[in-house]
Amino acid sequence: MSLRYEVHPKVVCETVAGRHLLIAYGDALGELPYLREINESGAFYWNLAAGGNDMDEMLEQAMAIYDAPPDLLERGMEVFFKVLQDEGYVTERKE
Repeated sequence: MSLRYEVHPKVVCETVAGRHLLIAYGDALGELPYLREINESGAFYWNLAAGGNDMDEMLEQAMAIYDAPPDLLERGMEVFFKVLQDEGYVTERKE
């Protein structure tokens, strides 16, 4: 069973002046804060999730660019997505 996170359809990730921002629009404005700043690796994971990658695929891609142990990268992804899930920015989907 693979785990994926679906990003909220009314949230985009934009980089403005070197800062990575999740920006809610439309109906999401009543559900989520208008802006939420995330770090560079968070933007990387967000874009992978938005592209339909599952957690295993995201981990493989992260290992290819980040010089860190796989277990540290995996834990970082889990924490990142758990926080965003609790805030309503992503939804967990098991396949």
